[in-house]
Amino acid sequence: MTSIGELRRRTLETLSRPSYSIAKKDMVLLNDNANLFGVNPAVMEVAEEFDFSRLWAYPSENSDALRDRIASEYGLSPNEVIVGNGSDELLDIVSKTFINPGDRFCSPSPTFGMYRFYARVNLATICEVPLRPDFSMDVDRILAQNAKLTAICQPNNPTANLFEMDAIRKILAESEGVVMVDEAYSDFSGTSMVEDIMMSPSALDIRTFSKAYGLAGLRAGFALAREETINELRRVRTPFGLNSFTEAVAIKAIDNCGWVRSMAEEMKSQRAYLDGKLRAMGFETYPSVCNFVIAKCPVEVTPLVSALGDLGIAIRDCSSFPMMKDHIRVTVGPRALLDRFLEALDQLVTVRIE
Repeated sequence: MTSIGELRRRTLETLSRPSYSIAKKDMVLLNDNANLFGVNPAVMEVAEEFDFSRLWAYPSENSDALRDRIASEYGLSPNEVIVGNGSDELLDIVSKTFINPGDRFCSPSPTFGMYRFYARVNLATICEVPLRPDFSMDVDRILAQNAKLTAICQPNNPTANLFEMDAIRKILAESEGVVMVDEAYSDFSGTSMVEDIMMSPSALDIRTFSKAYGLAGLRAGFALAREETINELRRVRTPFGLNSFTEAVAIKAIDNCGWVRSMAEEMKSQRAYLDGKLRAMGFETYPSVCNFVIAKCPVEVTPLVSALGDLGIAIRDCSSFPMMKDHIRVTVGPRALLDRFLEALDQLVTVRIE
């Protein structure tokens, strides 16, 4: 009898199942860049008035109420908005829509690994361009790839920096393919490429409710683009992608954006605190405009991350990324969580240095 492995598409032989390596729930989760500053009040506000007895019914096919609210927030038409089950679904949809087998996919490297994953699933030829030592993009090399799809994370994960706006504008202006700008962390950096992207006939702005809005568990994201681009994506998007409760909470979260702004300000204060403490322990840190800090360790990183895990604290080992051997990524959270991490880290680093 033929095994299921023998029936698998041969072109996926070298593709590994993706994993964000989410740690156990009872750990201090400083590894996944979620919002650690409390529950978005929109959740409870909606829960108090939501008609749960209607959950037998399908939600809106295209999340029309949320699309309307997002469009209003950004001064766009609802036809220039598409909603997804987290921004991951949108990354998948973009790749399915625009990549034929053998088409070239390009991104700076290191960056968010799921861009590459979805491109590979859809049989793209991967053309990654290393960042410069200062983590800036080599725009000319990116354009020279003549990619069908180019993905740029702005600000970039895992390097925590903003790319020069003019560098992205040059790619938007000169690329012959589709340019996807992922602004998942833009609520922390206070920047936006929406206006530039809406001027381009073949560009998209990807956004999420999982970071600053603190709704990672509800899975909601959206993309902004010209209507003709959104129409192409809707060919691929399945109906009913977002459940009705998540849609209602996302709308309320936009209405209550003051909570996001105040949380972001508190995060910046704690980020500076974390950066200073890491430097005092001998770590080399890098400027960050995101809700995480990148640091090069004074000791071997993998045993350190493992030892912290044994103590119930999860951080990200970035050694698998190009240019980031012996680097860690730490999500910024409230002072109490950071102090628990820093106390354990100080003891482990001291032992290893001695």
